[in-house]
Amino acid sequence: MNSPQGVNVHDPQYREAKQPQGNPATPVAQLFQLNDRTVIVTGASGFLGVQAATAILESGGDVVGLDILASPRSAAWAAVEESAKTHGRGLWYFACNVVDENAVAAVFTDIAKAITHPIRGLVACAGRSISGPATEFAAKDFRALVDLNLMGTFLVARATARAVQATGASTFASFVLVASMSGHVSNKGTNTAAYCASKAAVHQLARSLAAEWGSRPGIPLIRVNTLSPGYIRTVATEAALKRPGVEAQWTGDNMLFRLSTADEFRAPIVFLLSDGSSFMTGADLRVDGGHCAW
Repeated sequence: MNSPQGVNVHDPQYREAKQPQGNPATPVAQLFQLNDRTVIVTGASGFLGVQAATAILESGGDVVGLDILASPRSAAWAAVEESAKTHGRGLWYFACNVVDENAVAAVFTDIAKAITHPIRGLVACAGRSISGPATEFAAKDFRALVDLNLMGTFLVARATARAVQATGASTFASFVLVASMSGHVSNKGTNTAAYCASKAAVHQLARSLAAEWGSRPGIPLIRVNTLSPGYIRTVATEAALKRPGVEAQWTGDNMLFRLSTADEFRAPIVFLLSDGSSFMTGADLRVDGGHCAW
């Protein structure tokens, strides 16, 4: 049986869970509340980040949004601000390039001064896709994509884990790293080798972090899971969908015969962040309309 170096996994101290365990007396609705928790959301002004932030606020959590933009996209972020006001929750936005190690460290210093509830979650949405034939794909584009999708996810996960660990060993947290169904399969009809490779790496990163930050003596329990969306109908996919045959192919490649919309990932994100998924770590929640199940 594999175990962390120097740790006896049969030791009751090692196996003691620090996060609330199952309790049949807990109302189901309460399992999905995020009260008294601050959650970091990267790519916060993007289509998925906005939905994640709004869902967290509606579930009782505070949100710190990070994005490379100096200020969030006004129209989308206005809805997030309205949600924070309606539900009486804390909301902060910081500009941050998540692939810059020093910038990530600096912004977490600022976050610690701003928030009113401890950091207990992360939704790492920041990422992008670049397509093109592998024989002509520029090395600089491959590196840039892996830097954002993988290294950026790691740097923020590391900084968030450090913030959680600083609050003491009796605490807990849940991280959601946004991967993709493309980390499981290649994308038929489009050339996205770099993107697929980077998202497969996010799956492995999450499993490895889950093992390292599990219930071990002296450190907080941090659950780490991935969310793997299928095709999402957004402004970002409009151009691809206009190409002949793409709409029919993408919709026909899954069992529900349609594309998803960004709001359909709100509940999966809240589930992974909340106590409702308390026995889930090192796992991938694939929400792809059955694309990978054929």
